[in-house]
Amino acid sequence: MIKVIPASNLREMSEELKQMYIDSFPSNERREWEELQKLVEHPHFNIHQVFIDQKSIGLISIWNLLNFTFIEHFAIEESFQGKGVGSQVIMQIIEGKTTKVVLEVEEPTDEPSRRRITFYERLGFSVCESNYFQPPYAMGKDKVKMLLMSFPDKITALEFTEIKDLLYKEVYQLK
Repeated sequence: MIKVIPASNLREMSEELKQMYIDSFPSNERREWEELQKLVEHPHFNIHQVFIDQKSIGLISIWNLLNFTFIEHFAIEESFQGKGVGSQVIMQIIEGKTTKVVLEVEEPTDEPSRRRITFYERLGFSVCESNYFQPPYAMGKDKVKMLLMSFPDKITALEFTEIKDLLYKEVYQLK
């Protein structure tokens, strides 16, 4: 049975999960672990561990913002990928949500990024066509051209501006 359980602090998370987070996301697309530890105290941020039969096999970080939920990072241990685990986790997260669920994905420039987009599309997410850049997570890191995806319906042009502005302000701490 798959369980998605909030972590009250990152010390609860195993060294393997920390390494999975670091290995799953390029440096420009993730926070430093220490920064993530500080965020656990933020009232709108949650990080969850994914368990199968008491074994921690993944993580998902979520922002509950004013008009939407933002999935910032999602990673499942490689040996559990392609077995429906990721789909079940996402369905648990979006189940019962009354607001849009938004996430960022890399542009479809290679096979893994194309598979990732297809994965989310199979779950009912839609790609937003507006140009979007993920701001740098820290000084010295680069912004990253990304796509926004949303569930249950596509982001409109008006929503795009509101969503982007709120992401930049709340998630990326830009004024």
